[in-house]
Amino acid sequence: MRQGKNIFRPIAFAVSTACIVLTMLDCPRHGELFSYFTIQSNVMCLIMMAWKLKKEPPALFRGLAIVCISLTFLVYNFMLRPADFTIANMGNLKNISNLFAHYMVPAFVWIDYLLYTPKGGMKWYYPLIWLCYPVLYLAYIMLVYKPIGGTFIVEGEVCKVPYFFLDTEILGIGGVTLWCLAIAAVILLLSYLFLLLDKLLSH
Repeated sequence: MRQGKNIFRPIAFAVSTACIVLTMLDCPRHGELFSYFTIQSNVMCLIMMAWKLKKEPPALFRGLAIVCISLTFLVYNFMLRPADFTIANMGNLKNISNLFAHYMVPAFVWIDYLLYTPKGGMKWYYPLIWLCYPVLYLAYIMLVYKPIGGTFIVEGEVCKVPYFFLDTEILGIGGVTLWCLAIAAVILLLSYLFLLLDKLLSH
């Protein structure tokens, strides 16, 4: 098992690094790029995998990275995946970077957790702390990035927000609030399911 971990983790780190490099090549506007939750969650995983090359990072940070990259995978697949994201279009740099950011990195992170990560170190209140990160992200987008004129290129169009469920001009403040509350509920549910899995696997 130890030998497998010593082979797997450098590969996982290389995949995470390639993900960031590919997304930077695809989106040279780095202020925009690093304002996507997707990229922030992937950077978090890159830090985690780099940390794991030396020793296990704290369970609090490990759990945050796993929950955030899992949320990235779920939101992309069920809400954001474009129609042209197909095997036939994998020659497209955007689709390749999406493949890494939304599929390969989440897969490597979960494989590492299931096979090589110590279990049982999660506390019941960790999900409440993890939820603070998406809340701070929302505050950054709505109160900092958007007011100073930051924009995103989404499906070839210039947008003021990175995701449709944050667009107050279309959904209104009430609609965005409902979406945010729903996503917060999903994050808490996902987090506590993860805690339950961690506890079960620790026995």
